[in-house]
Amino acid sequence: MKLPNWLVALSYLGLVPFLAGPLALTLWPHSAPAWLQGAWINYVILVAVFLSGSLWGFGIVMLSQGGSGLGVLIASALALLIWADTLLSLHHSLYGLIVIFSLSLLADLWRERSMGPFPSYFRLRCNLTLGALVAIAWRIALP
Repeated sequence: MKLPNWLVALSYLGLVPFLAGPLALTLWPHSAPAWLQGAWINYVILVAVFLSGSLWGFGIVMLSQGGSGLGVLIASALALLIWADTLLSLHHSLYGLIVIFSLSLLADLWRERSMGPFPSYFRLRCNLTLGALVAIAWRIALP
């Protein structure tokens, strides 16, 4: 199944806030709005939670078709990791989010192998995760 073009475009538009935060802090390091950092990290966390919820949904489908509940357990563990990440300082949280996004992609690889191929979705997830990781690493590189 091929994803509709509008859905792919909407998904890539989701990277704009990921990149906008580090870009603004790069261009205006001393005059960026005070709220920008909080808004940016909240968006990154929101997307991580969204991905965990998507995996949970796939896990429920697998469970309803007689599969194991492993997908639901993995998604729940990711959600708890994201919650724990919110308790960290910004610096440590950014490193934690790199781990969380990477684990989320590995979980999606497991889902891909367990449910059967859904290549357009998995390719999209890989590209978007790479974009998210680049944005987080860019923010880490900033003072």
